[in-house]
Amino acid sequence: MAFMNKTNHMITDTLHTQRVQLSGNWQVHPLPLDHTIPPIDCPLDDAFMVPDSTHLQLVLHPDKPYWGEHLRAINQQAWVYRRSFTVQVVPHQRARLQFEGVDYFASVWLNGHWLGQHEGHFAPFSFDVTGLLRLNEENHLVVQVSSPWDTPNPKGSYPSDHVLRNLVKGLYEHGEGLIPPNVNPLGIWRPVFLLLDQGLSIDRMRVRANTDGEAALCLTLTNATDAVWSGTLRLDIIPENHQQSGASAQVSVHLPAGTHDIEHTLNVGDPGLWWPWDHGDPYLYRLTAQLVDPSECALSLATETFGFRTTRLERTPERFTYYINDRPVFIRGSSYLPDLYLSRCTSENLMRDITLARDAHLNLLRAHVHVSPPAFYDLCDRMGMLVWQDFELNWIHNSSPTFEARARILQKEMIASLHNHPSIITWSCHNEPTMIFMRRDNLEKHPDPALYADALEQDPTRPVFICSGQMEHDWKRAGDVHTYYGAIWTKQYTDVYRHRARLYTEFGFEAPAHSSTLQAYPDCWDRLQHLAGQIEDLWAYQAELTRFHIEHIRRLRAEGCAGYVHFWLADLVPQVGCGALDSNRQPKGGYEALRRASQPLHIAMEYDGRRPYALWIFNDTPISYPDLHVCWTVGDNGGKIVHDGNILFPIEPNTSQRVMSVDWHPDACGDVDLVLQDANGKVLTSNHYCSPFKAMERPQGYPWKFDPYLGCKVFNRADAHSLADQVTNPLIKLIPLAVRESLIEWGLRQRFPHRLVQAVARLTG
Repeated sequence: MAFMNKTNHMITDTLHTQRVQLSGNWQVHPLPLDHTIPPIDCPLDDAFMVPDSTHLQLVLHPDKPYWGEHLRAINQQAWVYRRSFTVQVVPHQRARLQFEGVDYFASVWLNGHWLGQHEGHFAPFSFDVTGLLRLNEENHLVVQVSSPWDTPNPKGSYPSDHVLRNLVKGLYEHGEGLIPPNVNPLGIWRPVFLLLDQGLSIDRMRVRANTDGEAALCLTLTNATDAVWSGTLRLDIIPENHQQSGASAQVSVHLPAGTHDIEHTLNVGDPGLWWPWDHGDPYLYRLTAQLVDPSECALSLATETFGFRTTRLERTPERFTYYINDRPVFIRGSSYLPDLYLSRCTSENLMRDITLARDAHLNLLRAHVHVSPPAFYDLCDRMGMLVWQDFELNWIHNSSPTFEARARILQKEMIASLHNHPSIITWSCHNEPTMIFMRRDNLEKHPDPALYADALEQDPTRPVFICSGQMEHDWKRAGDVHTYYGAIWTKQYTDVYRHRARLYTEFGFEAPAHSSTLQAYPDCWDRLQHLAGQIEDLWAYQAELTRFHIEHIRRLRAEGCAGYVHFWLADLVPQVGCGALDSNRQPKGGYEALRRASQPLHIAMEYDGRRPYALWIFNDTPISYPDLHVCWTVGDNGGKIVHDGNILFPIEPNTSQRVMSVDWHPDACGDVDLVLQDANGKVLTSNHYCSPFKAMERPQGYPWKFDPYLGCKVFNRADAHSLADQVTNPLIKLIPLAVRESLIEWGLRQRFPHRLVQAVARLTG
């Protein structure tokens, strides 16, 4: 079988299944969002060509894809995608059109027949086109795509609840330096395929693999013919990246018409386990399943990669601990979104970013409020990088039962499609649903309770968080915290010293990109050139905040803390953001601080910004070190050594240990150097503090000075307005601005009794 169109190519899965990619350009033109005439009847006077698998913003405005009303206008219309293709005659009983990803709403027609509609940017979907497909003639495919803006909320404030979000989509208008206000990606951003088969298919395979070698399989099979099909289901498990043994089986099956789940268990002797990179090798296996007829012809084939591993989170009021394969693993992570437009993601770029995370000694990436392209999860599996997987909800959403039903469909698709990846160790249903602490309908009514129940039922093998952040008291369903001391909460990052939590999943500070990155975009540089002489100072503050938070959290492992997820690995846009790397992956000051503070074996000083207390060793590896030398040197501001010494100290695996108390006078400590050496004098890790008891203060203008065009903080720019002015309530505007800013910072910490918050929320509606 072959396409007549020279831009199309064929991928053959089996002897009787053909999978053909419909490649080449789309013909695209706009329509009003409320258009009621079928788009197949619309004129093409204003049509233009769009490359396959590309977001529309990148075609219409390739030089200005980040900011401006020209981007907002794209989502104020619907867009019609058209293409024609020809298929030669080939024997088949079923034909399907498969879309790998359309952002966000899609309605589809083939040869004038409406096939149906779909919602959700990340979820593949397909339509049966048997009987509609024309062989040896042109076929006309039409797709209407939209990703509309939400209706403004007259009672809300930017950026948290100025709209009640109605898309099940995290990657749009995130505000405050993450996703600019006018960005809402739209388009057919992943490939479209034509599938021709004999009416039999293996649609999905779920693998639950334990450390004892048992692989419990659940295969979803479809017989689209009118007759009962009898044959053999062949199952093979083989090592993917190592030399351990595998397993195989042949199962007789009788499939009546329809879709059926078939369960079977295979046992692999002495399996190689999947580990995160800092604890072992990420051993993978490949499962191959075939439906074979009595003449030994394979009618359908499917493969999945998986790993033998278990994950659990010990949750108590006192402590959280993650266990991988029943071994405690301390989380050292960062939040991550690979690109503002996921259609630009390549395997090479994803590998670059995961490598940068590993080079920073991180063992986890949090897929922040989005589902990444499939290559991201495949690479994390192969590179031993853990993944915390968020669902697509962020801040305040529509709280109706109708929205809940839509969200449940997409979360189930997310978990089903990602289930087999051993790298994923947590599902989280909603990020910060109580960003406005009195708005609790999402968390307490719709959709979060239903999403949480669904996730627990669908995947009992992984811990589930009903939400992330602001629910520290609800340790059974949530319990992690987002802390922004020294950033949007308080003026001193050392204030976190008094805070104790079981799991930190956000902390960080926004800093500008490299000047070369800023200057590459004139409209960006025009608004940020006042930072030209301040960039390195802002990086230094980001670095010190990052280091202090991480070392504080790592000490808390001894008290029951499970780890940290820093916010944020790499910026999506070339301006001011929380990234330790800018959008060109050039490191800011925070990257080196993240890298040094996250070393699996590390030495640190406990201090509160005013005086020292103790020396600590952090060992997040499974290796014990019975005799290591802990060395310290303290110099005053003139360079004179005032304290030095060393002791032998036995270091246990997977622990944070207090080595010794110190009582150095703060005024005499200009520089502190700590070194950990083995018996031969080899330096295993070191740490340096410069004037640690003169903590830097939060930069002026932060976090309130804001540029609504760029959607980011601008520090001390004189003409910039305050975010605290982005309120609609006239009574609040009567409060002086400085007082308003302080009150909001205090309120964002949400240190209120839970029952009081619930009562106020009920009273205010």
